[in-house]
Amino acid sequence: MKIGINGMFFQTPTVGSGAYVIQLLKALREIDTENEYVVLGPQPNKSTTSNSPYRSYPVPTLAAKNDNIEKIVWEQLTGPAAAHKEQVDLFHVPYFAPPLIPRTPTIVTIQDVIPLRLPAYQPNGKVKAYMKLVAHASHHATKIIAISEHVKQDIIDVLHIPAEQIQVIYQATGDEYQPVTDPAKIAAARARYGVGERYIFYLGGMDQRKNVLQLVRAFAQLYKQSGDTNLQLLIAGNPEKQTGALFPDPRPVAASLGVTDKIIYHFIDEEDKAAIYSGASVFVFPSLYEGFGLTPLEAMACGAPVVCSNRTSLPEVVGDAALSVDPENTNAMAEAIHKVLTDKDLQQDLSARSLQRASMFSWRKTAEQTLAVYTEALAQRKR
Repeated sequence: MKIGINGMFFQTPTVGSGAYVIQLLKALREIDTENEYVVLGPQPNKSTTSNSPYRSYPVPTLAAKNDNIEKIVWEQLTGPAAAHKEQVDLFHVPYFAPPLIPRTPTIVTIQDVIPLRLPAYQPNGKVKAYMKLVAHASHHATKIIAISEHVKQDIIDVLHIPAEQIQVIYQATGDEYQPVTDPAKIAAARARYGVGERYIFYLGGMDQRKNVLQLVRAFAQLYKQSGDTNLQLLIAGNPEKQTGALFPDPRPVAASLGVTDKIIYHFIDEEDKAAIYSGASVFVFPSLYEGFGLTPLEAMACGAPVVCSNRTSLPEVVGDAALSVDPENTNAMAEAIHKVLTDKDLQQDLSARSLQRASMFSWRKTAEQTLAVYTEALAQRKR
C-alpha cells in the first residue's frame, strides 16, 4: 500500500497539525516496514525532522501570491492531483481540510470543529465560506479520524456524519517531555524567564476560549488570600503579539486587581518547556474548549501537578490525575490551586498520577490505530 500524506504543515513542527504529522510519520516508520509513505506539499522541502520521501507540487504562480488562496488551491486542486499523480492508494489529510472532489480514497483527521461551534472563530465571510466548503467536503472522505470522543460527537452533531465512519485515535506527547530532575537545569530555565521557585504555569494560547482572563482573576484572588509574596504566574505568550476581540488582553484585568508585577508573559523556547513544566508548583489549564488538550498532557508527562478545566475533551485526557474544576468559577479555580500549593502530599500524589496518566498515551499506539484505519479504508473501497 502506498500512502500519501498532505504535507501542508509538514515544515511547521510547532503548529499542532505539523507536530501531529511529523510524530505520526516517525511512529509509522517504526512499526510499518511493508507500506510506502510519501509526503506531498506545495513548498520545496526544507524540513530535517523526517526522512520520509517528500514531493513538492507547487500551486500555480498566480495562486501562490496569496497565502490563503495558495492554501485553498493546494487543498482542493493541487494536492488531490498530486496524490493521483503519485498513484497513492490512500491520501491522508491530517487536518480539517478534505478535498471536495477527492481523486483518491481520503482519510481526514479532524482536530476540532471550533469555528463551527464558537461563532467568534468565524470572524468574517471568508472564514464562513471556507468552513462551509470543508464541512461539505468532509462527507466525501472515506474515513475520518477524530482526536477525542468529544470531537467525534461534535462531528456527528455539526457535520452530521455517521458515527461508524469516524474512528477516535488519541494523540500523545513527544519524547522530549519527561521529568527534568536536575535542579541546576530547572534553575537555569527559571532564570531565563525571570521566575522564582514558586510559580503557577500556563501554556496554551491567548485566544478567547483559552480563558486566560479567568486564570488571572483566580491568581489574584489566591495571591491576596495566601499572602505569599513569592508566588508568581508565568503565562507562556505575549499579549502584544495578537490583538482584537478574539484575543482579550489580560493585562488590564491584572492591573485592576493589583497583580501586574506578579505575572510574567513570555514565550517559552521548545528546549526549555520540559524544565519549566517540571519546575512549576502547579500547571493550570482553564480552557473552555479543546479538541484534545495536548499541553496538560505535556505537563503531566513532566510530572507536574495539574489543575484543569472540566470542559469538552479535557476529562478524557487528564482522567483522575488532575484536579478538575469549572473554568468559569473563579473561587473553585483559586481553591484548587491553593490546595496543590499548600498540601505537599496532594502535590506528590498528583505528580505521580500525572506520570502514570501520560504513560497511557503513546505515538506508537496512535500509529498502530491509524494504520488499522488505512487498512480498513482501503478494504472498504475495494468492496
